[in-house]
Amino acid sequence: MSTIERAMRRLGGEPEAPAGTATAGEATAAPDALAAPATPAADVPSSLPAADVAPPASHVTTSDSGTSPSRQQFGRPTLELDFERLRRLGFLVPGDPASRLSEEFQQVKRRLIANATPGATALGTPANLIMVTSSMPGEGKTYTTMNLAMSIAMEIDRTVLAIDSDILKSDLSRLFGAFNRTGLYDYLAHPDLDLADIIQRTNVPTLSFVPAGTIRDGITERLASQAMIKLASELATRYADRLIIFDAPPVLAMSGAAALAPLIGQVVLVVEAYKTARETLKRTLSALEHVQITGLVLNKIRHQAAGGNYGYGYGQYGHGYGYGYGYGYGSQQPKS
Repeated sequence: MSTIERAMRRLGGEPEAPAGTATAGEATAAPDALAAPATPAADVPSSLPAADVAPPASHVTTSDSGTSPSRQQFGRPTLELDFERLRRLGFLVPGDPASRLSEEFQQVKRRLIANATPGATALGTPANLIMVTSSMPGEGKTYTTMNLAMSIAMEIDRTVLAIDSDILKSDLSRLFGAFNRTGLYDYLAHPDLDLADIIQRTNVPTLSFVPAGTIRDGITERLASQAMIKLASELATRYADRLIIFDAPPVLAMSGAAALAPLIGQVVLVVEAYKTARETLKRTLSALEHVQITGLVLNKIRHQAAGGNYGYGYGQYGHGYGYGYGYGYGSQQPKS
């Protein structure tokens, strides 16, 4: 039985295996479940409030989608990530001591890095391009994307480029303090732009970022365009030694993820434990049937609290986060 099948059985209400029993398989191109944090991350919202994450107005760059913007409007200011704020929200931050969160995201990235090795995958799509998505909004894909990017950036010999392709929410852009800055969709709409116009350096030297952008019309069409195909090829070849992670729209909420997925070598699907129905997961996998699912990240797993009771961890926003290989704690039934 495949790991995806085991995860779907668990979503259907079958007893879950004890924590710590799952082990990572060899890095292969076949679908498998990826590890992630088994402990709740405090203060991590499933949808980041704009008021909390949008940059000051003086840092916002906008453009008129009806005209071709001049490159002088753009440039490459360094994004100063607020490490203390990210730490409070439960994200990995450079320089922090090792933790269960960091160790389990280590296991996620090890699979992705191994698959990105030339010859590790059989498909023709570039394995250094990684897409993180989910079935529906609120399952934790942006949280997963951010922590993966941070974890990879901590590697000695790796660099990472994170790209926000979910412009309707732009949660990753908000986390980077680059909401409404020129980015991916501006590049796809204006052929005179260069990659240097949209790639933002950060105060993490090995981490760069491309905001979602300012243009919100024709979202799916732009992700399915020849401009996007050309961009994916250019990213994969010009930055062959770099891992490029797309925070993509949810598969069932809009068709953008299905349009982008065929260009991507590795697809990570985030699944919310106890909430995502088996039929929902089946519909998602069906929508992505022509692409390779590298792994599932099971999100918001219940954890065993002190005294043997089971429950959720709660932070400021009332969301408990936990991740695993497709197993949970205890034998409580999922809501669906």
